[in-house]
Amino acid sequence: MSLQRMESTGWGRTVRSVSTEYAPQSIDELQEYVRDGKNPRGFIAHGLRRSYGDSSLNIGGITIDAAFLSRLEFHPNAPVVTVGAGVSIRTLEKASLERKLFPPVVPGTGLVSIGGAIAADIHGKSHHITGAFSSCVKRIQLLYSDGEIRDLYPEGPTADHFWATVGGLGLTGMILEADLQLIQMNTPSVLVEETRVNDLDEMLTLLSASDETFQHTVAWIDLSGDFRGRGVVGKGNYVSQELSAKQEEPTKSKNAPTLTFPKIGPFSLINKFSVRAFNEMWFRKPLTRGVSSIDSFMHPLDQIQNWNRIYGDRGFIQYQFVVPEGNEDFLAHVLVTMKDLGAASFLGVLKKFGKGSPAPLSFPKPGWTLALDIPAHLHNLESTLNSLDSQLCDRDGRIYLVKDARLKPEFLPTMYPRLEEWRGIRNNMDPRGMWQSDQSRRLKLC
Repeated sequence: MSLQRMESTGWGRTVRSVSTEYAPQSIDELQEYVRDGKNPRGFIAHGLRRSYGDSSLNIGGITIDAAFLSRLEFHPNAPVVTVGAGVSIRTLEKASLERKLFPPVVPGTGLVSIGGAIAADIHGKSHHITGAFSSCVKRIQLLYSDGEIRDLYPEGPTADHFWATVGGLGLTGMILEADLQLIQMNTPSVLVEETRVNDLDEMLTLLSASDETFQHTVAWIDLSGDFRGRGVVGKGNYVSQELSAKQEEPTKSKNAPTLTFPKIGPFSLINKFSVRAFNEMWFRKPLTRGVSSIDSFMHPLDQIQNWNRIYGDRGFIQYQFVVPEGNEDFLAHVLVTMKDLGAASFLGVLKKFGKGSPAPLSFPKPGWTLALDIPAHLHNLESTLNSLDSQLCDRDGRIYLVKDARLKPEFLPTMYPRLEEWRGIRNNMDPRGMWQSDQSRRLKLC
């Protein structure tokens, strides 16, 4: 048994937590440890630590490393894979492409574990067509706090436990493995079309129109200057065998980062001058019009290891929310608010969501989602975001909990109106109250 006292942090690096790290070597060992666990702060599992806030942290308690859950087995007669919770999206993509298959939903980074993908019900550029990650999950194998292992399915007698686990932030049990439905993929390529837009209205119009003809859509917003919403809209379709044969093959995808960002201590490279210069360059860069590798299109930031260090030791907040259609004025209001706050940033991403999933705590719902990286040291940041949260509640919006590090618990029931339903199922699954995190205590989730 491997136990180690260690300090951990979320990807945003604003929250730090000291806990006991448990790295099991087998499922039998894990079952025994969980069954006999008596720590009042309980357990929370983690994968690659890409949740931005405190959802995988557990100060004073136990964190369980899922790295040993590395099973990856393709079914011989169907495009289905059984994959361990510790396997990364990147690893799954690579193995699937070797068989001309691919996951139908992948996030903006390949460095997310399968367990984390389910616990957050992640989404990608294809949400308007595919829905969230749970749409391809056929089975979840879950370790309960009594040490028992059960298979959960999206329909039938275990459906309530299945959907409580999807988006449930690891608070119903520890995901051990899952069966995922894959799609056929003839080539490892995407036909990409990028378009510059000069303001938010133009961006929203193009995104809405593109959702009808493109499998993947996303927009980068310039968070500098006058914050009027100019940016670049990226659209892509998987390349068919016929098309790829007529065009130049894309640059081979790199499976490892090409650049590692160094530690810069208390300093931050984010200021209005550096951001303005970078964003101007990014807006003016040559547009991609043609065949691109899947990895380059889906996971552009993965080529820079530890890119979160650019914000310095004080870190950053990623503020991601969704509002229903008809609230486009709120998106413009947020941009003005960020300008007034002085929140210059390299990363602002806008996407249109399709239909939501049956999971009570799943984030995506029909409408617009905007993700903003904001330096954590800004004056009045907390009060500004609290005000935006309140306005989101008035507009039937919500924030993405796996990105959250600071939401006030009083906003949660309005943002997630099925919260009490989820709590009831969760308490039935874990009557001992053993699955806990810093976030669950902060938000009074359990």
